[in-house]
Amino acid sequence: MSKYTREELEVIGMKAMDEFMTTFNSGDPMAWAQTLNFPHVRLAGGKVQIWNTLEEYARDNDVRVLKDKSGWGYSKWDWCKVIQAEDDKIHIAVSFSRYSAEGTKIVSFESFYIITNVNGHWGAQFRSSFAGVIDANTAF
Repeated sequence: MSKYTREELEVIGMKAMDEFMTTFNSGDPMAWAQTLNFPHVRLAGGKVQIWNTLEEYARDNDVRVLKDKSGWGYSKWDWCKVIQAEDDKIHIAVSFSRYSAEGTKIVSFESFYIITNVNGHWGAQFRSSFAGVIDANTAF
């Protein structure tokens, strides 16, 4: 018997995605890392990256690198669609766009996120993105 309904899992998944994007855009790498579950895995640019702890992730992911290398100002979801969901894991297909600080769209990418429930915390634990890797050890 499932603990959650499909509708509840969709709400949980979207909440985790919104927290991920809000904290990413805040520029606070520790707040962003707190939206994840660990080990956190990202497949992008032909590389598999793994961060084992919140501290490792925050250390490697200062968004000033993204700003300096691409003119990034913020990102937003174009769409998110829950594909599969169970009590401990939610698969979400997404598209997101990056914008300059002035609001000009820079680029869009489709990705796949796996949101997991680890000790009562729902967060992204795996991401596969076509965005590539902009700099060594970064998740953007």
